[in-house]
This record gives sequence, structure tokens and C-alpha cells, in this order.
Amino acid sequence: MLASCAPARTAAPAGAPVEAARAPLAATSFVGGASWYGPGFAGRRTASGEIFDPSDLTAAHRTLPFGTRVRVTDLETGASVELRINDRGPFLPGRVIDLSRAGAEALDAVGRGVIDVRVDVLATNGAARLAVAADLRGFDARSAQHRPGQLLLLTSDRAADPVLVRIVAGEAGSGADLFVAPELYLVLGPLASVRSD
Repeated sequence: MLASCAPARTAAPAGAPVEAARAPLAATSFVGGASWYGPGFAGRRTASGEIFDPSDLTAAHRTLPFGTRVRVTDLETGASVELRINDRGPFLPGRVIDLSRAGAEALDAVGRGVIDVRVDVLATNGAARLAVAADLRGFDARSAQHRPGQLLLLTSDRAADPVLVRIVAGEAGSGADLFVAPELYLVLGPLASVRSD
């Protein structure tokens, strides 16, 4: 089995289709190919900084925030497993996620090569879906999960630095965890990791 991502990678190689890599993030689920990696990477640091352990239920994704939990379902067998994103990749066409060996074993996919999967994003562990509120300006945000006046630190792969926002209202609307100003959305993108004060 060829490994299709390296733990130290933090960005797609030159010429990679950036829009294609980001396209699935607007939805809470997407489909595509899944492979697994592990041999040769055990004990090395992942892109998130933690040590890679092939026996952990983890996975690599190009853009989902580290700590995001996903459910990966094998479209052929119906088997599924919940994994935590802690690495970057895969960067091969048609592949949407790389599984640890433990993840591949849970799907009985170790000897099957690339399998077709559905990935459901579970908005837990500090990962939030962002959307635009046209009436918001600057660093104000709306959230149904955080109290007005609370400060949140948002990070994403698109932003060079963390962004501090202040919750100004408790209603966020449906389909998103946080509503932000259009200019802030352009900086952060559709998903961010959230740390509260």
C-alpha cells in the first residue's frame, strides 16, 4: 500500500487545485476515495504536531481543522468508523481522506487499496462551521452555542494568524455554528477551530 500523505505536510504541493480541495467543506458530508497510511510514519510528527500512532483512530484531511471528528462510511459494505483529524493529506486526485491503519482495519480496508467512502463531519472538539451574516462588521460574531460578550479565538488553514471574535448575539440561524462578517469569512473560510476565553 503506498502512503499518500506525509505527517509533516502542511499545504498542497504547487499546482494542486485549491478550489477542489476546499469544495467539500461547504457541506457536512462528502464522498470520494479513502486510502490508509502508517508504515514508515509511526513515531513521526503529524502536521498537527502530535506523534503519529497507526493504532489510533485518526485520519488526514487537506483542510478540516485539527481535532475535527468525522464518521467515515464504506459505501460498498456500509461499515463505518469515527476518526479524529490530526494530519494533512491526501494530495492525490479523487482521494478525500487518508485513514490510520486502525481506521482502515475498522472498515476492513487494509488489503483493498482505495475504497469509496462517505465522510460525515461531526462538529465537535472545537470545530465550527462558519457562515456569513451581512449585517455583521469587523470581529463580531453570532452563535447559538456561546453567550453574548464571550470571546472566541478562531483558527483555520486559510488564516495566517488566529482571529479573536466577540459574540454579539445568541442566535446564529440554521446550518452553521458561527455567523461572521463577510470579510472575516473570506479570511477564515467555511470551517474553523474554536477556543473560548
